[in-house]
Amino acid sequence: MTSIGRRKLWRSFKFYSIFRNGEMTSIGRRTQRRSFKDRRNSKKRKLEKHNPNWSDLPREIIERIIGRLLWVDRIRIRAVCKAWSAPNSHIPAIDKVPWAMKHFYWRPTDNGQMFCLCTLCDPLSGEYITERSLREEEFPFPFFADPCASACGWVLFSMRNIEQAQTSLFLYSLFTREVIKLPELRESNRFQVATFSLNATSPKCAIFALCLGPYGSRVIYVKTCFLGDPSWKTLQFNGFNCLNHAKSAVYANGVFYCVFIGGQLCAFNVELQEWTVLISRWPYEFDLSDANLIASDGDLWLLDQTDLECLKLFKFDRLEMRWVYENNLNNRVLFVGCTSFFVPAVGETSRLANTIFCCGQIPYSARCYGSTSPRCTRSRLSRKCVEATKFSKTWIELPLGGVWRAKDLMYLNGANL
Repeated sequence: MTSIGRRKLWRSFKFYSIFRNGEMTSIGRRTQRRSFKDRRNSKKRKLEKHNPNWSDLPREIIERIIGRLLWVDRIRIRAVCKAWSAPNSHIPAIDKVPWAMKHFYWRPTDNGQMFCLCTLCDPLSGEYITERSLREEEFPFPFFADPCASACGWVLFSMRNIEQAQTSLFLYSLFTREVIKLPELRESNRFQVATFSLNATSPKCAIFALCLGPYGSRVIYVKTCFLGDPSWKTLQFNGFNCLNHAKSAVYANGVFYCVFIGGQLCAFNVELQEWTVLISRWPYEFDLSDANLIASDGDLWLLDQTDLECLKLFKFDRLEMRWVYENNLNNRVLFVGCTSFFVPAVGETSRLANTIFCCGQIPYSARCYGSTSPRCTRSRLSRKCVEATKFSKTWIELPLGGVWRAKDLMYLNGANL
């Protein structure tokens, strides 16, 4: 038999079939008609067999991939899988230039929803991340919220309801767009300052608020709560005169610090529930009508902005319990907002050394401090930062390992710091 004949015989043997009992049978082999679901599952198994699973990659490779991206791309790449979305402190840091929060306001619409506008600006790339969306009406009145503090991508806002004469606080994630409401403040008519504790290694979060008593009294109300608590825990202490308002508050190592316009520095220990006056009087002639507390690497700093043309920076001496004037930034960059922080001037940010960037202050948004070199305000990066500060609400320090979601923060409800 020739080769052509053998091929014809094989072809006829292969395709010869008869139907029996509603099934297809073939001579030498029996097959079944496969449904669409079976074919889809078979294709899925083939893809899983030959294609890699991104969540199974070694942690070192994931860190290398994410560590080489800018923050805009880091936010998008965390949607690939669950393993990539979890906060990871091992991911190497990129340039620590913060972002500027340009806009934030909500207003109700005619259809019972809330229009939300929030804009972030990245000074390095010049890109904007904007939330311009409709969401459920979480607050029954229009408002312009003021930022009180920020940490790890979350911002603590205060909003004033003029009709009801009360102030409300809430947390908002700039990257996950989640809202966590906080209990109402009863003594809200004299609300002063608020801040919260949150870091990249633990989702434990406590909120601190300070209110003053009625006019003419010397009462201070210190309020604390953990996320999920139905009400504030309020403690009452003896304060100062009714015109001595609180100006700024920060959290560091289990203690909330607060500075007043008269220069008094006080501390509230969360674990011991103790209120301590560290400095009872301001040794200088000027008042702290515009001051910012800064917590950095275990140290406490104070920036006086009463005179915008001549900023003054002080460091708290814990041994002598007094403020010490500092005449330079020690080759660092200071970003001033509702939460202020230092950034090392290394790498690309080295051209910003000894510069202070203040949000919303025109034309004094960028100033050299303790440096005679004019290059710190003439670099291209400096011009980008100056442009970002215009009409900005505050600076946002980027979380290096990831962003905590609301469920992570609420899970540890009532945990102690």
